[in-house]
Amino acid sequence: MSAVFRLIASCIILALIVSCSYSGTKQSDSGRTLPKTGVIHEKILCEGYPEKSYALYIPAGPAPLPSPKTGRGKISQHLFPVIIAFDPHGNGVLPLTLYKNLAEKYGFILVGSNDSRNGLQAEEVRGIVTAMVHEVRVGYPIDTNRMYLLGFSGGARVAAMAAMYQVPVKGVIACGAGLGGAEQPMLYKFDYFGIAGTSDFNMNEMLQLDEPLSRAAIRHFITTFPGIHAWPPADVMEDGFLWITLNAMKDGVMEKDNAFLSAVFTTLGNRIKTLKKSGNLISAADAYHEEISFAEGLIPADHFREELSALEKQSDYQMQVAYRFKILKKEEEEKQELMQALQAKDLGWWKVKIKSYDSRFTINDSRHGSTNPEDTLKNRRLMAFLSLFCYMNANATITRQNESAAIKIIAIYEMADAANPEPNYMRAVLLARRSENEAAFGQLKIAIAKGFTDKDRLTRQTEFQEMSSSPSWFDLLKKIK
Repeated sequence: MSAVFRLIASCIILALIVSCSYSGTKQSDSGRTLPKTGVIHEKILCEGYPEKSYALYIPAGPAPLPSPKTGRGKISQHLFPVIIAFDPHGNGVLPLTLYKNLAEKYGFILVGSNDSRNGLQAEEVRGIVTAMVHEVRVGYPIDTNRMYLLGFSGGARVAAMAAMYQVPVKGVIACGAGLGGAEQPMLYKFDYFGIAGTSDFNMNEMLQLDEPLSRAAIRHFITTFPGIHAWPPADVMEDGFLWITLNAMKDGVMEKDNAFLSAVFTTLGNRIKTLKKSGNLISAADAYHEEISFAEGLIPADHFREELSALEKQSDYQMQVAYRFKILKKEEEEKQELMQALQAKDLGWWKVKIKSYDSRFTINDSRHGSTNPEDTLKNRRLMAFLSLFCYMNANATITRQNESAAIKIIAIYEMADAANPEPNYMRAVLLARRSENEAAFGQLKIAIAKGFTDKDRLTRQTEFQEMSSSPSWFDLLKKIK
């Protein structure tokens, strides 16, 4: 598929000079006693950058042995590979909670930034990345040949940009968003593993990365899973951990483990059989591509290529691919329609339109005139896109004090994403500006009931200062878990 890198964020072009040398397993070179292994530490301050912090998980098991092939075979210290994670909301604990079992299984130190979040200026992001990389290099017994960045959504863009322009790392695992700001030549190359949900509004963007990454001679693989715009579940993320581990074996950084390889390819083979039996031939082809990507450089892959070629010649497969291409083209057209309609169409039009995109119907519901799962997935992606588009535009209109436009967009936002607490929070801001405090309290209670938990944001919101002396305010804060 043809594609170009999209300019999503300003380029972060930096120089980062840090040193790395290690001795001992109980203390870092800086003399710091290492935190307890096998548990998640929610907040550790960065040494030299005390205004920044991170979550940490160090495996309880031993670090992988250095491979003699790297020339480091005589090093007595066991060094850990490390993954630095960036969450779009600065929730460093979340990816560690999701993937600590994988970190234990594959022997990775996991570090999650508590500061990186959407909406920061490039200078702020630069400082966060600098602090995180300095921290892991100086403070922990890491294998600097196996340093990786991980991110979801805006955090994926941070990870990719840092790898391209800021710090040389071995690889990136990017979830739910592609590369941003890649108009200038990369300063560094790295392995890239991309993951997107089939109901993620950024899925098409992720799939389109294959061609430019190939042109740039970047070792990569892009995979999808049945899911939304969210951190992938651990069983999906495991493919990313596996891929970078197998690449380490290919590069001679780890010893080749034949028993481990046999188990990996047995599991992949069984996955392909299940997908083919269910008739999901596109996913089966994707699994073959993954099997080939895993195998190349480790075991012969010709047999996998032959099976993939046979699958691609099947008429059912070709029909599924043609229909998906048609759906993706239609999806891009409908995105343009939705963006143009936000200002031009009234709420009556939007009620009808959103009802037509109702993502809750099943593929066997004949009332919707479709039995193809691609239609359902398209509708889910469009609804997710509309939610994000409304969020961005509602924030912009609130900032510009354009209340009438904000009221309309918030209403559309709530129709598109009824379970999201954000429309209610935004409505509370508008009500508080008019000193309609009781109504504002009502909207905040709804937001909290829907899952709003950002107490810091609530207490910092300028519009709520007048309300903060009320007993109702303290009752409200108690409701936030």
